[in-house]
Amino acid sequence: MKKFTALVALGLTLGIFTGCGKEPPVSTTAPTQPATLPVETTLPTEPTVPPTTEPPAPEVIGFDLTPPEGFTATVVQDSISVYISPNAPMDSSTITVERLPLDEGALTISQSALEALLLGVEEQTQPVTEETAEETSTEPAGETTDPNDSQSIRIHSMEQIEADGWPALLCDYTVAYPTYALHSLRCEVVANDRNYVFTFTDHTDNNFWLSDFREAVDSIDMILSTEGMELDYSHLTRYDLPCGLRMYAEQGLEPHEAPGFTDCIGNRNVIVLLMADDKVENNLLHLDLKEYAAMIAENNDLEDFRKDLYGNLHTSFYSTDETGRSYFNMLFLLDTDQDYWVCQFACSADDQAAYAREFSLWASSISA
Repeated sequence: MKKFTALVALGLTLGIFTGCGKEPPVSTTAPTQPATLPVETTLPTEPTVPPTTEPPAPEVIGFDLTPPEGFTATVVQDSISVYISPNAPMDSSTITVERLPLDEGALTISQSALEALLLGVEEQTQPVTEETAEETSTEPAGETTDPNDSQSIRIHSMEQIEADGWPALLCDYTVAYPTYALHSLRCEVVANDRNYVFTFTDHTDNNFWLSDFREAVDSIDMILSTEGMELDYSHLTRYDLPCGLRMYAEQGLEPHEAPGFTDCIGNRNVIVLLMADDKVENNLLHLDLKEYAAMIAENNDLEDFRKDLYGNLHTSFYSTDETGRSYFNMLFLLDTDQDYWVCQFACSADDQAAYAREFSLWASSISA
């Protein structure tokens, strides 16, 4: 069976990213030995479970919200998104969105348990005795406690609400430190596959953002697999690739050498690698796209593939080159009549927030 190296972006980016943002790269030829493990397409030994005949229920594949004007995304990963204030670093107000394992119990959590969760401590389940109190209050001579380590929490309200039709728990609370206090709103949405926790933290002295944060809570939109996002390629450039595929991406991508790949285009900021996996030659005709994705993930120790905002099956990972520079990679899969296509997009980890959603949009445009 043919084997291919679909995860050689690390080796290739050594040439393409050299001098990123400064001088053009000297060479774009990949090293003869890729620095990452090859993708194995060996079929699993266990028989695959036949797909169900009933169509699956729509899944929540992402979220959208309208943050206060000027807030921008700075960190975007599979499990967390962060938006920062337009007045940073003077104003440290943030919006964070975490994706957690499904837990319907989050809707009925007790106030004491939620307080412990928000403070990052274990809930006190046993009464504190006089002996244990003396033990915990004893400090070694000469050591002092940072006054900001002492904190208390006040929950103003807890209520079950609906966020775009999904059950959610909205909590309004303040965490007080000796010299300042932070007012926050926390909305935990229980979707059908996981929990989404939206935390709006106001670092201003006069709660400047609080009313805007409340409006942002009302704007939360849970995106279903049947909805997707608007496909707008008007700001992108069309590329007709030698392999017969076409795609839309940012302007200025040029062909590069990528031994083992079917096609490669890139510039000093990003690289796109495409490889065809012949269904007949590699005995893949009996696999559907989800089964193929599961095989790729298992054979290469990747996170499971899942649908993004545009309905693409994707996963992501980080790689590091010999100099210690980190890269963000997104892997997409495409199904055509003759081949499965492995489409890899990579950029510097520092540019992840700028390119993560763009990569999804570009991938959605790939067609034969």
